[in-house]
Amino acid sequence: CSESLDAMLIYTINRLLQLIPVVLILTVVVFGFVQALPGDIIDSLGGQEAVEDPEVRAALEKEFGLDKPIYVQYARWVGKIATGDFGKSLITRRPVSVELLERIPATIYLALVGIGLSLVIAIPLGTIAAVRRNTKFDYGAQVTSLLGISIPEFWFAILCVLMFSLYFPILPSSGYVAPTEDFAKSLWYLVLPAVAVGFRQAAFTTRLTRSSMLDEISKEYVDTARSLGLPEWKVIYKYTLRNALIPTITISGLQLAALLGGTVVLETIFAWPGIGLTIYQAIQLRDYPVIQSGVLI
Repeated sequence: CSESLDAMLIYTINRLLQLIPVVLILTVVVFGFVQALPGDIIDSLGGQEAVEDPEVRAALEKEFGLDKPIYVQYARWVGKIATGDFGKSLITRRPVSVELLERIPATIYLALVGIGLSLVIAIPLGTIAAVRRNTKFDYGAQVTSLLGISIPEFWFAILCVLMFSLYFPILPSSGYVAPTEDFAKSLWYLVLPAVAVGFRQAAFTTRLTRSSMLDEISKEYVDTARSLGLPEWKVIYKYTLRNALIPTITISGLQLAALLGGTVVLETIFAWPGIGLTIYQAIQLRDYPVIQSGVLI
């Protein structure tokens, strides 16, 4: 037992050490892409006067630290990141860490509910499709999942807004209420964003669950269970489904990790106050510290 713990500790340390050069390379990439954006924060805030007046522009560049060479700006930023200081927003003048920490709960809330909704839909759908292989239900599930994979998330989100907020004004198209304040109202605002997030994830998970179930059904232990006279529902849901869910749960964990940093477009469409919307607004205003730190995180 102690040997296995030591091996696990060594493996964990090695992985963390490998992470250091990856993060350093990532900082270079993030900083380079942000600097390559057309325009700067002075163009966003200073107006025509700042753009045309060299003295005003020079004063603003000095205030925001843009008068230094690129490599100096990068070295300063990385040095602060290494000490846990993500800098201050050039717009609100608040610490970036505070800005992002205030938005993280909304993103986590949306991602968790979206993944949960996808599992509630995909697991029964994929299981029944596998049990009723080559039937109309199976074909319908495969076509639906194929559509879910093929349709871009942002386009599906826009369709949801048009259908359920404009043509049939049933649900709000934007807004956010923290679940700790009013849980029922928070769910009301969450429905459309969660459906938009969960629809594509459910499509992937349905296909994976069906494939895993077909692999498990063909194994010998299933034939053995049936030969012992166990009811079919018990064979499927108590034994087969448990093993088939292992890859499904694993992929869902990866999907959740991706959603925590990949809902920029959906949060923007639904005006959901998460990290994605914060980064989008920072890009519009060229708020470099928020963009760099948000993307890096």
